[in-house]
Amino acid sequence: MKKEFIQDFSMRVTQASRSELVVIMYEIILRDMEYAKEAFAEGDMGTYEKELTQACRFVNELMGALDYSIGLSYQLMSLYIFANKELTTAKTQKQPELLAGVAEVFEKLLVGYQKVSEEDTSGPVMKNTQQVYAGLTYGKGTLNEMYVNVNEAKRGYMA
Repeated sequence: MKKEFIQDFSMRVTQASRSELVVIMYEIILRDMEYAKEAFAEGDMGTYEKELTQACRFVNELMGALDYSIGLSYQLMSLYIFANKELTTAKTQKQPELLAGVAEVFEKLLVGYQKVSEEDTSGPVMKNTQQVYAGLTYGKGTLNEMYVNVNEAKRGYMA
């Protein structure tokens, strides 16, 4: 995953509620699959495998976080098992066309969890972090702006 997306996801995780964390994980999985397809098209098998391995790790994390006292967890587990199997097959047999079905599943789940996270008023899971509204980071010859709410336009000065 590219450095700027890692920074963006890291910033969002510090301010995320439980449902927003699931949204972030779905976005990371989709992004990893997108990068894997790009790497495969460019013939970079190392990056292709690395991105799919990371996507599998996030799917496994989602599997481990399910609460089986809720009936929906069993259906989600079935979807996650399907996704894990397809990701593993796509990686080992070099078949990126299998990623389309997995992406379709996670795009639908993403939409549902985005709606749930909009109504979630539980607050951030990480209690020991400061509230971040906007942050500027300085790089060699650049000025980067980080923000938490992806639905808002960038605020502040643009360099």
